[in-house]
Amino acid sequence: MNVNRRKKLKRLTIYIFLIVYSIIILYPILWSASNSLKTNREIYASPWSLPTQPRWQNYAEAWSGGKIGNCLKNSVIVTLLSIAIIAIIAPMAAYSLARLEFKGKRLIFYLFLGGMFIAPIAALVPLLILLRDLHLVDTYFALIFPYIAYGLSLSILILRSFFVTLPRSLEDAARVDGLSPFKTYWKIMLPLALPALYTVIILQTIFVWNEFLFALVFIRSLDMFTLPRGLMAFRGTYVTMYGPLNAGIIIAALPPIILYIIFSDRIKKGMAIGLQKG
Repeated sequence: MNVNRRKKLKRLTIYIFLIVYSIIILYPILWSASNSLKTNREIYASPWSLPTQPRWQNYAEAWSGGKIGNCLKNSVIVTLLSIAIIAIIAPMAAYSLARLEFKGKRLIFYLFLGGMFIAPIAALVPLLILLRDLHLVDTYFALIFPYIAYGLSLSILILRSFFVTLPRSLEDAARVDGLSPFKTYWKIMLPLALPALYTVIILQTIFVWNEFLFALVFIRSLDMFTLPRGLMAFRGTYVTMYGPLNAGIIIAALPPIILYIIFSDRIKKGMAIGLQKG
């Protein structure tokens, strides 16, 4: 009886913790959604109440006046190109570091991992100077190249941890059938690693979509702003239009939220793979 009671108490404690945690996570989103339908006057008067007369034109103002539509296009272009290149390079590098034998393999792997410990703000000035000398400032590639560089470390870690768990017999059978190392990777190993690759794509998409620091420093013109940078346009010197600003926040937040809801199981499985001993 005492054992059952302890189990129920433990389960209840977990449920209470999860409910409180969910409220903490969801509250800012719901607060922004509510204030996205208000005027500045309503927000100043009662920021915590529901809108009396929903002001849907805030979304139209954010989309056209705040150029959120153009920022959305830029974010899609930067995200797609960054993720596509990461999805090509990371599996090949991870496979090489996990399955092939060559001199300096461990050192190269540690160098990749070292990228995870370099804070973006520490590399900001050197990157800006490099991009300026290459005449890439205020272009898509000013964001794409740093995103790829920072995304490869975690991507290779997750994918390598998956590749090392696969049995050697697969490669032995492929070698007997006359497949080259690349064909073995392409036809056998990569299809088996797709769950881990999907996880990498989802995680990196969320990172690139929400990144703000590089976009703030490397992008100068309004037409090149991504969504996080474009939201700053609503902040004026004297007046900030909080209604359209919150509408823009909701528009920017919807794609990664939908993506996470659809692929949440893959994310959890992939993170479990990344924590396995490699």
